[in-house]
Amino acid sequence: MSKSGQPSLTRRGFLKTSTVVAVGAAAGFGGLSVPLLKKDRLLLRPPGALDEDLFLASCIKCGQCLQVCPPQVIRLADIWQGFGIGTPYIVPREGGCILCSGLPCVLACPTGALDHHLSLGKDAEMGLAVLSSPDTCLAGKGVNDLVHRLEQLRRDDQAGMDMAELQDIVTGCAARLSPEEKQVWQDHFSLPEISEQTLPELVARFKPEDIDWLGEFLASSSLAKTSCRVCLDTCPIREEQPIVFTPHREGGPGAFLPSVQKTCVGCGVCEEKCPTALPSITIVPRLKWSENGTTRQEEDGAA
Repeated sequence: MSKSGQPSLTRRGFLKTSTVVAVGAAAGFGGLSVPLLKKDRLLLRPPGALDEDLFLASCIKCGQCLQVCPPQVIRLADIWQGFGIGTPYIVPREGGCILCSGLPCVLACPTGALDHHLSLGKDAEMGLAVLSSPDTCLAGKGVNDLVHRLEQLRRDDQAGMDMAELQDIVTGCAARLSPEEKQVWQDHFSLPEISEQTLPELVARFKPEDIDWLGEFLASSSLAKTSCRVCLDTCPIREEQPIVFTPHREGGPGAFLPSVQKTCVGCGVCEEKCPTALPSITIVPRLKWSENGTTRQEEDGAA
């Protein structure tokens, strides 16, 4: 007992207490250090990103690329991204890179972690698209994307119609209808014309029976005869033909499977826009074409 009346700390007690503290601290640090010291997968980096190890060494986590990104699809990695904490990356399903004119993210990078020699989006090498689920691909089934989306919307209509999704479907349909089909729309909905001005008003006053009519109309329209092409149609460099469609006999009449070409830069827009519940086409970061026409992935941490 000490003079103050408080129990004194014996040598054995001190060693026991310090050991518990040390073990607890080590466990706590270990839990945090594992993600800090190890990255388990490659992230999709903005266009122009240097090879992963060099990128991580060059990026100063300033966030300038994020600030100038017009579609705001760039994120900054958190603690679970290993050494990459604070570095920019893109989640394709939530928003692919649209390869903006002039590539402002590249120009904003102060260190060259995004290579300043890159000036054209079609020359970016972010990764490659892969048909990861051919069994769910609408093109492989000969199914039109808008027809599929409307059917899905009607099935999911439990707690109220998703009006934003309906608006997008109706707008997409109007853009692809033949002149004769547009006239049918005008007559049915008593519209003077089909335009950007009349469509929002039309959707706002849609009733359940109008949606049923639209479903029947699309099922017998020219759209229903054209299988999904969203991955190519929405690609920001589609003129480079990064995806071509080849007939798929097993899918039935009008079925085609997308085939990714070497001009693909892995921007992620195809994964974002793929209309299946889980994307049928996905991006593999850092995947590149080899000289013999096959693909290879960098060895700096790729799974």
